[in-house]
Amino acid sequence: MYFFNEPAEPFTSFTYYDITFLILVLIINIYIFRSSKNIKINRFMKISIFLLFFILIPYISNAIETKNIYKKFIIVDSFNLWYLIFKYPVRWSIGILEILFLSKLSEKQSATNSLSAKNPQQKC
Repeated sequence: MYFFNEPAEPFTSFTYYDITFLILVLIINIYIFRSSKNIKINRFMKISIFLLFFILIPYISNAIETKNIYKKFIIVDSFNLWYLIFKYPVRWSIGILEILFLSKLSEKQSATNSLSAKNPQQKC
């Protein structure tokens, strides 16, 4: 998998690792949306999503990208690494959208469960 060792091209800010991660998050969201399981979004879930998207994933992404840059370029200056600072806000916005998506999905499922509990004879 040589393409995972390539740094991002200038002004793209996404490597193959980042694209793979975004596809994985999208697949998980589709699975959660289509499954009929009730999702409970509690404080622990929100904190874990916060830690994942706000700290862990940007740190891992920047560490991989920095290693790839040092492998490819002989002279590494601040211009080669400048775009890495913009990965944090992108990951933060994805994390906020993920928390909002899961919260709205949880509210929707709890509302449909409460309606079905009130009217057990009617089926949706």
